[in-house]
Amino acid sequence: MKVRQGDVFKVILKANHSTGYSWQWENKPDKSIIDSVYVDYVLSDKTITGAGGNEIWEFKANRKGEQKLIMLYKRPWEKEEANEKREILIKVE
Repeated sequence: MKVRQGDVFKVILKANHSTGYSWQWENKPDKSIIDSVYVDYVLSDKTITGAGGNEIWEFKANRKGEQKLIMLYKRPWEKEEANEKREILIKVE
């Protein structure tokens, strides 16, 4: 994904919080080229109990360079490996 320095951009990931699972940013460095500024969860159907939805992560491109986002879909209290893993390369121009 290519973005410009200063841009705020979204990463949308399928999720179902009723199962206890959520997305976690695994490899967040101390001084980041990008940083998360907002996270939200939106149900796909509010009338169905246990329905899934999307986690919407907003990031800001702080400075030029490349950074890989590693996102893990897991229960925060479990030590086992993640149920799912997504890697997204962000290029800030």
